[in-house]
Amino acid sequence: MRFRFFLSAPQGDIELGPEDLAQPFLVSPTEKHPFLCLKDYFGALQKFILADEGKLLQAALTGRNLHLSGISEILVCSEKHGAFYHIASIVPVGIEKKVKLAVITALADSARSSLKNEFLLMQQLAAQNPDFLPELYCRESIIWPTDSGTAEFYMVLGEWLTGFHEWHLSYNPAEKKQQLQLWDYEGGYRFLSEPECHEVLRQAAYILTCYYDQASFSQIYPWHHGAGDFVVKAEAGVILVKLITVRQYEPLVYFEKAEEHDRLIGLIQFLLNLSLRVRLDRVDGTGAPGWFHDFAVNAAVEGFFSGLDAVSRTRGMSYGPLNELLEILRSFSAQEICYMYASLLEIYADEDQEDYGLILEKLAEHATELQNALQKFSLQNS
Repeated sequence: MRFRFFLSAPQGDIELGPEDLAQPFLVSPTEKHPFLCLKDYFGALQKFILADEGKLLQAALTGRNLHLSGISEILVCSEKHGAFYHIASIVPVGIEKKVKLAVITALADSARSSLKNEFLLMQQLAAQNPDFLPELYCRESIIWPTDSGTAEFYMVLGEWLTGFHEWHLSYNPAEKKQQLQLWDYEGGYRFLSEPECHEVLRQAAYILTCYYDQASFSQIYPWHHGAGDFVVKAEAGVILVKLITVRQYEPLVYFEKAEEHDRLIGLIQFLLNLSLRVRLDRVDGTGAPGWFHDFAVNAAVEGFFSGLDAVSRTRGMSYGPLNELLEILRSFSAQEICYMYASLLEIYADEDQEDYGLILEKLAEHATELQNALQKFSLQNS
């Protein structure tokens, strides 16, 4: 079985030769590994793919009724070197239909620990609802010795979300304002319309709400658009959003005893956090903190209530009917909403000082816009 190695590029994947593979391996977009080169990374990927006589790869193909026997070669492409993980795509050649898989790799001790935890959390959440997450097939630690030292790669084989792309807030010179830009490497970067942007953020809010556990207060957190946690497929006017990472799943605010009113407070705090965090991004992915306009608040409220409605039909509600919850939320003034953010501000301050500064600047305005969104929202249209 032949292996060919590539590097992803906007103008098309570049096949790597011996000189290219001798280049240092990047542990982050700007930092070189002290002794590993690209050949080591691709060699570890090859070892992972062939591990246990190819049974790891077969685990991914079985669900598609495909087998290893027809594979003549495997195309391995380095897609992204992130600050924490490295993403590669795997395309087996010679089987009946084209299959593209993903390998997520962690190298640093903290990154390996995080990826191990993510794998377990995503399996746990997929058992609740698999619709919003990529399928993960298997995982393995690969020990890679070199003359200069030994490295341990932790690798996870999963579904490649074909047609899904990262996106970020960016300045649109044609419209002379910031808009959501889809990072479509194949079709070209493009700006989404405001209704499409609304739908992206609504679905993100919906997904997060569906996974919120009203009994234990556990929720997916932290999450951030700037980290590319959600990916988008935008084709033929249809928007589809998926979540590709889960760092933690636990309560954001702890309650000593979970009384009924605590469940209400927990649900309100979840909405407060959701409606604010959904507005935060990094301009062009890595730039200054960005802030979505008030349509994002409306999207968050819609996603929140539609998520609760979906959950109520499958798992029930821990706190009363949705119309009662909406009436309670509508009873708060903008000033009261602003005051209720006090318990969350310490969390924001600890996480990211740049985001925190923007949150403080925008908080009063955001509280007013959230109050307006709740007044305008109708359960009949959700």
